[in-house]
Amino acid sequence: MDIRQLECFVAVADELHFRRAGERLGLSQSALSERISALEHELGARLLFRTTRQVSLTQAGSEFILDAKRILTDIERSVSNVRHTAESDLRHIRVSGVDEAISMLLPRTLLAFRQTDPKVHVQVLEISSSEQHSQELIGHRTDVAFVRTPLDDEFITSELLHRQPIVVVLANANPLSGAASLSTSDIVDQPIVGYPKHARPILHEALWSGFRQIGVQPNIVCEIIDKSTLLQFVAHGLGIALAPAWVKNIAPPGVTFVPFEPCENRIDLYVAFRKSGNSDTIKSFIDTVRTIAV
Repeated sequence: MDIRQLECFVAVADELHFRRAGERLGLSQSALSERISALEHELGARLLFRTTRQVSLTQAGSEFILDAKRILTDIERSVSNVRHTAESDLRHIRVSGVDEAISMLLPRTLLAFRQTDPKVHVQVLEISSSEQHSQELIGHRTDVAFVRTPLDDEFITSELLHRQPIVVVLANANPLSGAASLSTSDIVDQPIVGYPKHARPILHEALWSGFRQIGVQPNIVCEIIDKSTLLQFVAHGLGIALAPAWVKNIAPPGVTFVPFEPCENRIDLYVAFRKSGNSDTIKSFIDTVRTIAV
């Protein structure tokens, strides 16, 4: 049984006339009759009484016409829903990213992008794990991801947007706040507000690797995930901290930023996306990201 057979039966049942039903469907009477006969054979029941003068529904046909119309209506609704969803997806972008991208890069990107495409809906997700970003991209649950480490496999690619230095964040009252730069040896005696390894692995490693090199354990007084909270802790004198340079834009009063040496201590930001299957809207958005991130 196929959809065309159902359409033929519904047309004949509505018209009760093979010629008119054939004209409605663009089929010859013989082709229409063959489809109805095939449907009756498959169902194992006669649906129509046919004479040279009249066509009418059998009892089975009277009952089946209700189901046939419902089936065709459901199919038409499903097709319409799929097309609507597909068209909507072309105008819909899902973006996930680490805090810097969400706080600093994405607002500027959206402002520029909406000047050329104001009707696009953008959904924003904040995710910190690069592995999770990868799974979200592969699963088509996000379209563009801003990540700290490069992603590159058979499904996903990524591009480096920029690299920025790590700085030491200190309260203004701290004697070290006037230094031109600070190394691990300079902060060895300082109480430190750190990060959990699982949440901020790059900053966690930048801190601990420096202390491992000089054979000293850092004096971690507490660990914070959120950078805004960390800045408040530093401002209140609970300790110093390492942070990417962009946090200067969200810093409260009372804190100072000093470059952290060696200068190789940097944090990367990549934009990642699927290698294929991206809509023109997504491609245009990625082009905007490249322009704004320069």
